[in-house]
Amino acid sequence: MKNAVNKTMYLLYHIYEYGDNKEHENIKMLGIYSSEERALDAVERYYKLDGFKEYPKECFETWEMQVDVDFAWKEGFTNSYEIERDFELLTICFNEWLNIKETPQDSWEREKYYNALCEIHEKVYSISDVKELAEYIQQIWMKRFGDKSKNFYEYIKIAGKIQKSLSIV
Repeated sequence: MKNAVNKTMYLLYHIYEYGDNKEHENIKMLGIYSSEERALDAVERYYKLDGFKEYPKECFETWEMQVDVDFAWKEGFTNSYEIERDFELLTICFNEWLNIKETPQDSWEREKYYNALCEIHEKVYSISDVKELAEYIQQIWMKRFGDKSKNFYEYIKIAGKIQKSLSIV
């Protein structure tokens, strides 16, 4: 059997955020089209309908996709419970490293500390080399706190502990 040539398709979505702080998102998949032109024609049809006409046209998004090509979730996924658990473990590692005697939840009340943890948590899985992770943590700590009291070996220690705690190694 001859390999089929990948074909492009266009997915049309209507997406908007809502809530007091736009903390919620509503996503509607509207159709799959064989050309961008046909998807844009569909936008014009939908935009005239009740509900859709209440929102700006920018809420319509067209995503170009290739048929028979993996495009997402190539390395699996983590559910929200695992993400929360890992963030708590990350916080415990840092609290112990910094000799902070409080629960992770209490630590999260300090915005500057919480934001530093978020920034590290966002990258922790994409950095497998302990030295590279230590350098990243040091960079974040210097940027956010200007803390020069720790030597690089201490950053290596926390990076190794994080990788072990989150089963990255």
